[in-house]
Amino acid sequence: MLIDYHLHNQFSSDSKLELEEIAEKEIKLGVSEICLTNHVETFDPKTGDGIFVYEEAMKRFGEIKSDIDEVQKKFPKFPIKFGVELEYKEPWMDDMRKFVEKTDFDFMICSVHEVDEVIISSSDFCARLYEKVSEDYAYRKYFDLLFEAVKWGHFSVIGHFDICKKGGVKFYGPFDPKKYKDQITAILFLVKQKGLGIELNTRCLHEKCNELFPHPDILKWAVEIGVENFTLGSDGHKIHEVGTGLDEALAIAKDVGIKSISTYEKRVPTKFKI
Repeated sequence: MLIDYHLHNQFSSDSKLELEEIAEKEIKLGVSEICLTNHVETFDPKTGDGIFVYEEAMKRFGEIKSDIDEVQKKFPKFPIKFGVELEYKEPWMDDMRKFVEKTDFDFMICSVHEVDEVIISSSDFCARLYEKVSEDYAYRKYFDLLFEAVKWGHFSVIGHFDICKKGGVKFYGPFDPKKYKDQITAILFLVKQKGLGIELNTRCLHEKCNELFPHPDILKWAVEIGVENFTLGSDGHKIHEVGTGLDEALAIAKDVGIKSISTYEKRVPTKFKI
């Protein structure tokens, strides 16, 4: 079963896609179900800085839900779930918890995109940090923040687990998760304890770091630790990105010992054997 549980459209500041064109492409690709996961924050177009305002997010996601309901009528046999990509940023988290509690999401990704106020997930901005600090500093600081995000825990899965490597490969070379196994396994044990999951994100399979997020070693450790829920997501912001790499991700999942992929409805996971 192919699903795509990481997608953005015109309700995210970094996308101009329409939900209908996303659905049409995914159906052609043989995807069975999708979830729209727009960013909870908006972005300053000059700096790329994220801005989270509770009232703005409540209004925008109400519009997103209405849009999903309308498009769903055109594709009655193709489930379109209501999701969000949350951002872990400590000053925002009290309002973000309130936002999550007040919104009827099916599914929630939580991601870390910033380290030391630099957007490390962007190839345009990551040099501001990576040119100044060592790999060990940058990556360990990132995984520290990811651990704090999991401690917060009001979401379904971790998004692009090792996205620090996306721009990092240009400055530090290939990513070796074994260097950070102590931090990574601590995160995975907490994921297991809290009943959370991990997404297999295909955004950079054939560009930037040329790897799946997360690295297959991390997925193996997750299986060994007993993490139970995994999703697939293309992280599509443009039409050529939508639905890409899902078959490859599923093959990697099988290879590392993952037995099922989860879908979500009203935040409750259902596993499908792969």
